[in-house]
Amino acid sequence: MKVLIKSGLAFVEGSPIKNVNIGINEGRIEVISRNQIEEYNDAELVISGNDRIVSPGFIVAQSFIQFYPLRYRIFSGKININELISSMDSNIAYHFSLLGAYHLLKSGVTTVLVTGPFVDSAARAVKQVGLKPIVAVGVGCYWDKGDWKKNFISMKERWGNSDSQGVVLKLCDENYVEEVFHVAKEFNSIVLLDRTVDLRGIKAENYPRLVGLGGGSRKDLEVIKNARGSISFIPSFEVSRFPLGSFKPSISIDLVPSFDIRSEMMSATTRLLLTAEEAFKASTEWGYLQLGIEGGILSVGKSSDIIIFQANEPPAYPMDIRSPYETLIFSSDNLETVIRDGEAILDGGVSLNIGSKDIDEASEKVEEIDKRVEKD
Repeated sequence: MKVLIKSGLAFVEGSPIKNVNIGINEGRIEVISRNQIEEYNDAELVISGNDRIVSPGFIVAQSFIQFYPLRYRIFSGKININELISSMDSNIAYHFSLLGAYHLLKSGVTTVLVTGPFVDSAARAVKQVGLKPIVAVGVGCYWDKGDWKKNFISMKERWGNSDSQGVVLKLCDENYVEEVFHVAKEFNSIVLLDRTVDLRGIKAENYPRLVGLGGGSRKDLEVIKNARGSISFIPSFEVSRFPLGSFKPSISIDLVPSFDIRSEMMSATTRLLLTAEEAFKASTEWGYLQLGIEGGILSVGKSSDIIIFQANEPPAYPMDIRSPYETLIFSSDNLETVIRDGEAILDGGVSLNIGSKDIDEASEKVEEIDKRVEKD
């Protein structure tokens, strides 16, 4: 599919620029130019306007998307997570995740790491909405059941691919460190370190690629840094006594009530954990690099996961071109279009892959689980 985008502000590789045209063909960015692109006069999709803000799609480094509809009750402790899991099945997890993925799509997320129980169902729902799922297989986690190695290989066969990370390991218990590190190195896989895992007492000759969840609150930051690892954090929830930009972190949303990547970018900026530019990079370039995935930058030859906001009325209007990152983070409320792999999955603010019937079916599953939980 041939796509032409004419924007007032575009976050291209290097720095944002004004009044730029972007040509996309067969899932790749072919042209970025301030001049008219004549060879795209026959584009199948044209999005044009000085009030358009163009950005790489956002990435969420961890989410428990299968609990999305009940996140308020879980966050406030009104429902026991283990009782909820025992009341769920793969079909309910799929429909719950469908609602969560729809929310993420509407907030500009194009790639999301899913973890927790029923992770395969969650990944299928994410894919159905049009987003890219990254599957995290739990090791020693509270939901973890059965043979984690067998599960990891099975997920690799289903969700992995040859040129990027589709499946990672999530370590929740230090007793499995040696085994997990060995498997991760064998399969060249990334290891997510749960907040409860502390590597200070662990001796390892060499480390796989590590991502420590918890940000600046981790006690083993120095170990992770020396292992050339990175960190991911929830800006609205987690405490840090110092800015985190030097770690080039990513942003997670886990199951925070807002379930919104831009809300977390706002928190990172206003709490002075990251600059506005760093918060943008944590949700794009750094997040993709951390998980070994192509994306997060707008550059010729790169894949075309792109989000387009329309800034034609307050609070997004007028655009402050001299503060582009703040403009994107704090004022870009009207998401118009989402393009992933060269295909539109949101157009005019409307999802192209799921409709009202899907939402109604998912809502019925919420009512069903409500009855089960109340009965228990």
